[in-house]
Amino acid sequence: MRILSLARHWFWLAPVIFGLVFIAGGIYMMQQGRDAHDEVEDALIAENIVTPEDASIPNVRVDDADSAKAQADIIETHYLELTEGKTYSELDREDPNRETAFRAASLRTSLNMAVMGFKVADLVVGLGAFMIVMGVMNILFLAPAVYYAAEIANERDSARTRAPEVVAKPAAPQA
Repeated sequence: MRILSLARHWFWLAPVIFGLVFIAGGIYMMQQGRDAHDEVEDALIAENIVTPEDASIPNVRVDDADSAKAQADIIETHYLELTEGKTYSELDREDPNRETAFRAASLRTSLNMAVMGFKVADLVVGLGAFMIVMGVMNILFLAPAVYYAAEIANERDSARTRAPEVVAKPAAPQA
């Protein structure tokens, strides 16, 4: 019984420890997400790509998810016009446009990977923020609730051990 009482007394530390782990993990995830975002952005900027006039976002440097998607879409539009709507795999091997379609598909894939990289990085940052909130909630709400519940349980145990047992006496027969 003594061990249970001791464990009850210190059990409130578990939500505090879990909360601190969540906060540390969230900070790490947010940092890694921002690093990934910056890495993809730097790679796009190094390519020095500018969207053409007829893109959905015209004449801008490709350095974010929206401009990368606009560039990928306009590349697709241009090469499908050139190949009369045929993709790389649909073109004959002798077709002179096959090499252009191959390059267009490669460029589009790279740009779409950049878009996905931005989105995954943003997701990781968001999950990191969520983990931080969960950690704070553990510390601010769950730990005090567990502590309070343990105190109530300890008070009930001590009240049981202090209170004398009351035995009901049988009623005296009346004459």
